[in-house]
Amino acid sequence: MEIGKSKTDLVHSLEETAGFFRMSATDQLDASRVAAIEKTLFDQRMSILRETATGASFARSDYHDVYAFFQDASKDYDSDLKNPYWAFTHDILKFILLKFITDHFRAGQSIRVFDAGAGTGNWSRFVASLGIPVIMFDMNSSMLEIAKSKLALASTGSAQIVEGNLEIMHHFPSQKSNLVLCMHNVIGLARNTEMILRNLYEYLEEGGIAFIMAMNKYHAFNFVNQFRDDKEILRVIQDGTVKFKSDMPEMFCYTPQEFEKILRGVGFEDVTVLGFPVTVYPSIQDTKLLREGTSIQQLKNSRTRAQLLALEKTLCLDPKLAYRGASSLIAVCKKGCSAH
Repeated sequence: MEIGKSKTDLVHSLEETAGFFRMSATDQLDASRVAAIEKTLFDQRMSILRETATGASFARSDYHDVYAFFQDASKDYDSDLKNPYWAFTHDILKFILLKFITDHFRAGQSIRVFDAGAGTGNWSRFVASLGIPVIMFDMNSSMLEIAKSKLALASTGSAQIVEGNLEIMHHFPSQKSNLVLCMHNVIGLARNTEMILRNLYEYLEEGGIAFIMAMNKYHAFNFVNQFRDDKEILRVIQDGTVKFKSDMPEMFCYTPQEFEKILRGVGFEDVTVLGFPVTVYPSIQDTKLLREGTSIQQLKNSRTRAQLLALEKTLCLDPKLAYRGASSLIAVCKKGCSAH
């Protein structure tokens, strides 16, 4: 995009790409200008639908449904690591984590990680490989079994596996952690979101930091607007949930502002909400469970991918662009010594 483009040209570009402007590795992006136009268009569309939509009822899944879905998904859950789009998002997420961990903790300070909803252990293995001790906590025994073999490969850091429910405080370890990870779809698929967030806040040590992810409502709206029917659009607008496929449980989704508000409401005082990636958007192929390929040509070329990653690192730390998060939102939450 050229900065000199007119508003009409930019809006036309947005409409051609179903809402989100696509960037190349050489784009000069006026982030404030894009945000002012692009986000406003999304807000207007959602507001109109919210005001004109007739009432619709949406059934809610229970934990049995969530557990059964992941019991089946755990067999192929790590296929996303072979997919160029999801591998790209993992690289961005690693950058965000390392940036804030390095900024927050003093050199030589002891770090203890609690991976809340650790799943098959990808992020536990990452932090353990840095020499940081980690507690893996999940209610799905099948995923934890898969994680055990991964932890054996991360021999530089100690790891402990705990099976438990994030809604039940006495399932948590007795010793608190000063770094909490709650990654990917844990919050989206929780049935009692606020209770889990309160528990994570209480469990986090004073002066600690938490990384908590959630589904981006702007992404959810854009996706169902392209690939699903009108009822699923209303689900996002009216119910605040999204179903990317008919055979999966619904996930709670939030705008960056909504997510920040709920996190502050449970006690966190210092909250920064970011979105990622902000430079590329997943294709329908990337959303399938077995996600070994992608149709995003930019990510198939190693040089272009490296350029996009460098661009991403300059943009994903800007909260004004959080709404563009085409994978998720991630909130960096701190618990100060004066926390209540």
